[in-house]
Amino acid sequence: MSINAGESLDYRKSILIVQPYVPTYRKAFFSQLIEQLAMRGIRCRIAAASPQPGQLERGDAVEADWIISYSPRQLRVMDKTIGLGGARRLWAQEDGVIVGHLGSSLDSCRAILDAKRNRLRVGLWGHIKSYVNDGNPLDLAIENWQLRNSDHVFAYTPGGRDHAISKGVDEWRVTTVMNATDTSSLVLARDLVSTQEVGSFMEAHNLKTGRTLGYIGGLDSSKRIDFLAATLDRLWLSDPDIRVVIGGRGSDAHLLDAARSRGQVAMLGYVSADEQALIARAASALVMPGRIGLVAVDALVLGIPILTTDWPYHAPEYEYLADSKSRFTSSDDVESYASLIRRFLSYEIDSQGSLGPGLWSFPTIDAMVENFQSGILRMLAPEED
Repeated sequence: MSINAGESLDYRKSILIVQPYVPTYRKAFFSQLIEQLAMRGIRCRIAAASPQPGQLERGDAVEADWIISYSPRQLRVMDKTIGLGGARRLWAQEDGVIVGHLGSSLDSCRAILDAKRNRLRVGLWGHIKSYVNDGNPLDLAIENWQLRNSDHVFAYTPGGRDHAISKGVDEWRVTTVMNATDTSSLVLARDLVSTQEVGSFMEAHNLKTGRTLGYIGGLDSSKRIDFLAATLDRLWLSDPDIRVVIGGRGSDAHLLDAARSRGQVAMLGYVSADEQALIARAASALVMPGRIGLVAVDALVLGIPILTTDWPYHAPEYEYLADSKSRFTSSDDVESYASLIRRFLSYEIDSQGSLGPGLWSFPTIDAMVENFQSGILRMLAPEED
């Protein structure tokens, strides 16, 4: 079924999902969710603003006929941005609205207060638990209030679900979304890449079998590129044969200039699914000392482990990885991380849990859509007397 803008359907319910903006990796999810809900008589639209300066650098904002644009208002106080809202008028006639679980979002608080005065049902979605920072006490207090007063909670992963329940949310009011992306092109690339293509790729970038690592993702502060650069400096002194092929771009790319100039690093820029599959076949593992997020899903699809640190600010998707199988972890300092890399490449670490492409299970976008849809149906269900 394909839903077109302006198409006349017999909708019995309608909901709005409020987003800061819609990045490329979310387009397939929203498209599928909208179609699945339409088949159940529920109209779903997405309210999205334009990307902010930090988001704009990614160049991944999309347009679609199901997106309703709005202009949010923000207040900057010292180093903190407070969202003053802007989407409220868009959910005035809706049966339900799903907003971000953010203590700094006025729209999220307004939606819950609106629901207390009329028939509006309110869902929260996001990390739910504070994964990527410690959170300040005021934000955390507001977020706990949001959890207790919303109609439904959509948590990215089981850790977020457990956190919501620990704060007093009934189990039946929490859906574990199992956050994912559309990996169909990556699965296809993984299955089609040939030994000859891998050989040509490695030759072109001066990569060595058993001495190569990969990196896939943005090159920004959340990924701790400065830490990676320092680790590469240390490895250059102790094992200059190790190579790292980097797939990604970002504001911190320049921190790898020294490693690139000495031939230790190959910089590919933004990489397609085909190039990601080549990186995974050429490399023994991915390095990610900073935030592990949806790269966890890509690594599971590609059948390649991630070498990381016990830095406390990984994203929820970190939970998808199994320690000593799909994830190997060092203490959070440069010397320990460099040692982990050397030991892994020297077979001093048992990596037999790394089963190879196609043999690890991973969250799928189809399951994510089904989970989210089930949560929406529960959110909109009539209350029992």
